[in-house]
Amino acid sequence: MLERIIAFIMSILMTIFPFFEEKKIVSNEEVAEAVIYAVENKDASAMEAVMCKNIKDNYDDLTGEINKMLSCIEGDIESISWKKFGGYYENDGNGNSVKQNDQDYIIITSKGIYGFSVVVETDNSFNPEELGIRAIALHTLTVNPNPNSSYGYLYGEFLYKISATEGIAELHD
Repeated sequence: MLERIIAFIMSILMTIFPFFEEKKIVSNEEVAEAVIYAVENKDASAMEAVMCKNIKDNYDDLTGEINKMLSCIEGDIESISWKKFGGYYENDGNGNSVKQNDQDYIIITSKGIYGFSVVVETDNSFNPEELGIRAIALHTLTVNPNPNSSYGYLYGEFLYKISATEGIAELHD
């Protein structure tokens, strides 16, 4: 009963004072889960669900584009791993900010090794609809022959890219 009263009061406060509304963010883990599911199940809708509005608005057949990209991954999936690294953050000095992170995926199949490079917008106080994947590129990977290198794989052939038309590593609304 107390939970219902609190929820009712919060809904009234958010109606009267919209700045009390919960800040909208998307997590790297949420995006990674969707990307991995999409690859394992050849399910374009899972990946499309975590793409930003700009991409959704600027591709006539986004589902078809994602399916084309996923079809470049040949063979049975043996393993998929990912890591977050680096990123971009900027604010306009008026309380508005944009935060993006870079993600790398290694996909090992029975026929080869592939990698996704992904830019994910995890916070945007200008326009929360722009949260999610802002760019994703698929390429082949090869095992690095240098045992002293901190990089286990080297980029090979570029295979496919889906990208927003703006707002990658720049302040945008």
